[in-house]
Amino acid sequence: MTMPNEKEPLVLVVDDDAGIRMVAGLSLKNAGFATVEAANGEEGIAACGRYRPDLILMDAVMPGVDGFSAVREIRKLPCGERVPVVMMTGLDDLTSIHRAYEAGVTDFTIKPINWVVLGYRIGYILRANRAFLDLARSEEKTRALLRAIPDRIFRIAADGTVLDLAEGRRLENVLPPETARQALLQAETARETGVVQLFEYALESGQEPRSFEARVVSVPDGEALCIARDMTERKRAEERLAYMAYHDPLTGLANRVTFKDRLEREIANAKRRKEVVGVILFDLDRFKEVNDTLGHAAGDRLLVAVAQRLQAVVRETDTVARISGDEFCVILPGQSSPRGAIEACRRIKISFSDPFVLDGQLVNVTASLGISVYPLDGDTPEALVKNADIAMFRAKSDGRNTYQSFAEEMGVEVTERARMESELRSAGENNEFVVHYQPEVDLRTGRIVGAEALVRWQIPGGELIHPPQFIPLAEEIGAIVPLSEYVLRTACLQVKEWKARGFSPFRVSVNVSARLFKKYDLAGVIQNIIKETGVGPDSLQLEITESTAMQNMEETLKSLRKLEGFSVRAAMDDFGTGYSSLACLRKFPIHLLKIDESFIRDLERKAEDQAVVKAILAMASALDIEVVAEGVERPEQADLLKALGCPLAQGFHFGRPMPAAEFTALLERSATEVREKAPSR
Repeated sequence: MTMPNEKEPLVLVVDDDAGIRMVAGLSLKNAGFATVEAANGEEGIAACGRYRPDLILMDAVMPGVDGFSAVREIRKLPCGERVPVVMMTGLDDLTSIHRAYEAGVTDFTIKPINWVVLGYRIGYILRANRAFLDLARSEEKTRALLRAIPDRIFRIAADGTVLDLAEGRRLENVLPPETARQALLQAETARETGVVQLFEYALESGQEPRSFEARVVSVPDGEALCIARDMTERKRAEERLAYMAYHDPLTGLANRVTFKDRLEREIANAKRRKEVVGVILFDLDRFKEVNDTLGHAAGDRLLVAVAQRLQAVVRETDTVARISGDEFCVILPGQSSPRGAIEACRRIKISFSDPFVLDGQLVNVTASLGISVYPLDGDTPEALVKNADIAMFRAKSDGRNTYQSFAEEMGVEVTERARMESELRSAGENNEFVVHYQPEVDLRTGRIVGAEALVRWQIPGGELIHPPQFIPLAEEIGAIVPLSEYVLRTACLQVKEWKARGFSPFRVSVNVSARLFKKYDLAGVIQNIIKETGVGPDSLQLEITESTAMQNMEETLKSLRKLEGFSVRAAMDDFGTGYSSLACLRKFPIHLLKIDESFIRDLERKAEDQAVVKAILAMASALDIEVVAEGVERPEQADLLKALGCPLAQGFHFGRPMPAAEFTALLERSATEVREKAPSR
């Protein structure tokens, strides 16, 4: 057996004739090939496995294992599957030729052999085999790529046979009959036009069908290539996106876009049928308190529960939409008159009578509703929603938990409110707020010992606006925080000035909104203001109402205790008008009670008012709490309060709320009068 030269194409020569092996070796070497030899079929099989030749030159007839059997065994080897085999034979009958091809022979050369020509022939066979192997490798790469692609890819013959599957399988055996017919039509169109054809189909798979998108392209030989992509997940995503585009993701109700489209359609239908369309707009009263106390997750669950309850009380033909936050809208088509919309509104309001269950707690929620109707209150979605919103605002102004139908005069009120809101937002920046002071007098000495700071809104070139006209709006739009800080800082600076001028002891009282006890560090802000202004903390007193204390009990109690820790006093304003006055005194660190003016107004004429005042004075004395009587307007009231033992009083009898300069002059006059009345020594 001759050893090969590794740099040249290797030819394995298998022949039992040593002379032929020698001549073949020399001839092939001269033609540029290396050779390795084997004397029989068994050696040839072993040499193929060992040397992995590029071509085998095999004798047909040999003792033992002949060339036919050797080729068959070589084809079973991994290295011999595609190696070209040229058989040398003196046999020229057709039976031997067929036998050779069946064994796996690539080509023949007939003895006697022309060795020069054989060298060229072997070179050609090797080039052809390399091209074949390159093509095979390319096809294998292509098949691997296709296997990696999740798409279904198959070729379709013109007669509908699926060429890449088992022989004879028809397209209708692979796809549902209707889908198969469609695929064949698309394939025919692709062959005729040369244009890629697209179609979709579905296949049953488990609980729900799978969706496919197929592309059919024409390929040579009258075939078509079908590429089918599973688009089930994409379709689900598209359906979800489409749903989200037209529905509220939290409640599943129609969203603003869907609401507007349906309202436009219902208006068009009503115009054609001469009908009425009702629009109800409402939001939840004090929904923010639910979020603040129970958390936003509970607030979301409440909105879902509200949506479910709404759908239970309206008709199937009605549309319920969530517009934003806690705001909902209902379209009521096919009404013969506005009465139908009003009745539906009444049913919705009644549905809120039962409490909602959130995290095991019963939560009572009410709603304020506004109604507008087509064509009476507008003929466009925008007009109807706007007027329903105006009516809802009126319902809120009327105390909430009610409904109102739109009326023309409501529009004027809303316009005025919008103007005031706009001006109020910029009033602080424009320095339009001023602080007035009303004196608190010691009834025993007649001396002014304190003042209540009261904010006013001075509109440029206009009137002086009093707190009841703008404080509720400031609380609603969030302007109350900077406004309160301004009043506190101004009052502290002013009392510091008065004390520097000798008006001491002296304290100033400032009213505090309930909003300042919600998610706001009131104690920290006041402590900073005291440090900034340099005023003594005992010169500042905060006034809260009973309703403020009871609505936000935990937050208020926490803030007041912090303030008491650095000597800021707390006063209970309008005492006696609440339902839990004694509870407030027991729970909160209160240093002063302000008897509500309703008990002072007819004090000298009503014995029952006198009894109430006496009871308050006795209770305050027992609890070591100071008392101020508010609303003292006549000298008779002042004299009677003094006789009853009330130490302090406030009201128009002693002075109306006035600017700081006027109050300073009043302090000076009061000090002079006190000195003149004092007995000389």
